[in-house]
Amino acid sequence: MRRRKNSTTLEEFDKTQLVDKELVDKISLWILRIIFNLGGAREFIDNNNRLYRDSLAYFLEVGAYVDMDSDEYKRSDILAVLKKNHIKLEKRVRFTSSKILTKNIQQISKLMNLNSVEEQILEFIVLVNQYDVLDDATDLLGNNLNTTQAKKAIGIILAIDTKAVNEAFKSTSKLAKSSIVTISKSSTFPLGHKIEIISDEFADNMLNLDEDISVMLKESVKPCDISTLKLEDYEHIEKDIDIVLPYLDNAMKNKKNGVNILLYGLPGTGKTELAKTISETLQTKLFEISYTDEDDEAIDGYKRLKAYKTAQSLLSNQNILLMYDEAEDIFDSSESPLSPKRQDNKAWLNRMLETNTIPTIWITNNIYRIDNAMVRRFDFSIEVPIPNKSKRAKIIKNYSNNLLDEQSIKVLAENENIAPALITRATKVVSSIDTDDKPKAFTQVLNNTLKAQGYKEIQEKIVTLLPNVYDPKFINTTTDLEVLTQGIKEHQNARLCLYGAAGTGKSAFGRYIAETLNKPLLLKKGSDLISMWVGGTEKNIAKAFAEAKEEKAVLVFDEVDSFLADRTGANQSWEVTQVNEMLVQMENFEGIFIATTNLIDNLDKASLRRFDLKLEFDFLKAEQSWKMFLSYCKDLKLAQPSISFKRAVESLKYLTPGDFAAVTRQNRFRPITDVKDFIQRLEDEIAVKNVSNGNVMGFLA
Repeated sequence: MRRRKNSTTLEEFDKTQLVDKELVDKISLWILRIIFNLGGAREFIDNNNRLYRDSLAYFLEVGAYVDMDSDEYKRSDILAVLKKNHIKLEKRVRFTSSKILTKNIQQISKLMNLNSVEEQILEFIVLVNQYDVLDDATDLLGNNLNTTQAKKAIGIILAIDTKAVNEAFKSTSKLAKSSIVTISKSSTFPLGHKIEIISDEFADNMLNLDEDISVMLKESVKPCDISTLKLEDYEHIEKDIDIVLPYLDNAMKNKKNGVNILLYGLPGTGKTELAKTISETLQTKLFEISYTDEDDEAIDGYKRLKAYKTAQSLLSNQNILLMYDEAEDIFDSSESPLSPKRQDNKAWLNRMLETNTIPTIWITNNIYRIDNAMVRRFDFSIEVPIPNKSKRAKIIKNYSNNLLDEQSIKVLAENENIAPALITRATKVVSSIDTDDKPKAFTQVLNNTLKAQGYKEIQEKIVTLLPNVYDPKFINTTTDLEVLTQGIKEHQNARLCLYGAAGTGKSAFGRYIAETLNKPLLLKKGSDLISMWVGGTEKNIAKAFAEAKEEKAVLVFDEVDSFLADRTGANQSWEVTQVNEMLVQMENFEGIFIATTNLIDNLDKASLRRFDLKLEFDFLKAEQSWKMFLSYCKDLKLAQPSISFKRAVESLKYLTPGDFAAVTRQNRFRPITDVKDFIQRLEDEIAVKNVSNGNVMGFLA
């Protein structure tokens, strides 16, 4: 339902609201044409809504607060007075409008090159929207006007040739293209609802604001504030920015049409801030298509699209960029009944992208909801990912307002789901509270958001890369691991598949290589890579390889068998595509990649050929077990074990470095009392491995 600032009722209406007597006469003539030229007389006299009927009568000067049903005031007398006024007003040559409205219509007409018919229609719709007395009069024509009837009615009310009215409402007309005034073709409505203006706020501004056109559109198109991020914060997509900046600069200088940039990525990755940063770098203004109204209620995609078209028409003479956030609300290709209003006319949307006059940056959090055919229509599409670890650390340091120490920054940067927007919001919260432990509060705020998003929370401490007693000599394999590490250090390119029972030191050796080569370690478990969404796992795999390349990190995929299964047994297409993606990424990766698995027999056979070296990690040999035992006793500050314990340790079958690590972790809350207790706990670890008759059972098979 419309809300008019200048709403009128019998008790409240005062013609001085209209300021100009000329405008009163113009509206009166329009109403009288509805009554006499369009058959509204009977409805006017017979209408049972007394307040509605008497308000019109009062406005038309046929008496105020009169009882039209009494014998004292005959209905024929009312019509006679109205007819007299009608004849008088029809003799007038011209009518003016309010000064502000006239000025604003002229401003729009100059920008859009409107003709006189289009100007008159625009004025009529503004006044119908703003004054109930005129809108109520249009209701005399009935509640079920079709498009033809509505156009004919406007022609008669405004004394315009029907052919000219039809031209003004054609889909190719200036009014239609701008969406300032539209006509509903699919339904029947009263005239005041059949033909609509872009928004009630715009109509109100047209009548009351003596400002630049950009201010007139302030409820639909808003200037953006300054970005909270800087161009250097987007070094992780520097190659894309190096293309988009000169492209937009050239487009604006040469007034090119059909320029559209798509930014996509997870929420909070800085897409909106990037659009602002691009605008600031190009030294131009950025205007955003609003997604909430003045009451902070969401605006649907259809109305936002109308606002976008209007901005394209009315702001094209200004040196600006437009930003349309949440673009999926008009490009949505999903079939879900819960999805926003869908635009099925792809051809029309294509034309819109190809002909827009103001370069536009479109933003979406979900690229999968936009049809691929539509994505191809954008000049340049840029994924804005969460920055890599080193970049995350810089952003956290720069935007945490000195709330965090270096160790806290390092811990936070480990979480790959911490986007720039999360940092700025957490800073806003923690800066405003009084607490002795700001890093702890900062982490708490971030964890709550991560939890709400379904992401893993921040680890309190960074896991130490290697245990204090680590030594590659404690790994049972057929290759000298120290010599292997030096070879990798020399060539900086290797693809290793480390396989064997759990706990035999496969992942730890990846850490050892990274530490020896002084490179960062990027460790991805199967749970980090596998996605519930189709195509999500492939995307995560590609993202991991890209991050490793950018960070120059040693990339380790733990539990690789969970997504690199043999394709011959695949039942679903996605099982094949994720293996294919893995193989492509391995082929193209020029760094150090290590895959670990407990189940090498389950791996895709083609994938095994892609590895430069496949190395089995076995249970500790007796001699290794004893040497490792001595090292841990020293680290745990236990008494030096006598030689009498050697046989007991060396007799432990299926012992792994992981067993020593597990027992050591127990020591934090269940201190090891002596050497004998240490041996007993190692035996307990072996006991749960389901070993029977010398055969390894279950997941160790």
